[in-house]
Amino acid sequence: MKTKNIKVLYSSRYSQSSGILHTGSGSCSTVPKIQMEGRWLEALGFTIGAPLLVEYEEGSIHIRTLTAEELAAKEQREAQEELSRRIAELEKIKRRAEKEAASLSMVAEPSGRYAASEQQ
Repeated sequence: MKTKNIKVLYSSRYSQSSGILHTGSGSCSTVPKIQMEGRWLEALGFTIGAPLLVEYEEGSIHIRTLTAEELAAKEQREAQEELSRRIAELEKIKRRAEKEAASLSMVAEPSGRYAASEQQ
């Protein structure tokens, strides 16, 4: 196994409240950041856009690309979640339409009028 020596860097984050980003005089905090780049990543299979799995525990981080099976399962899970979300949205629309339909007053003419007009 080869090794690389890198440092944990920092990244600045500005607070955001009520949809307004506060910069300059706003609250700012620093958070740890690990940045890796280079052709060596590509040589190890970490190509641009490749989905990754990050497993971690105290003092250790393990990063690997998803297998084809894991990627297929992830895509299936995401598709199922999207389908469930759309079904819930359609059910909500259906309930709203049923509520509106129930509130509409139905107007009809007496059936004798239709019978009289058909005989003519």
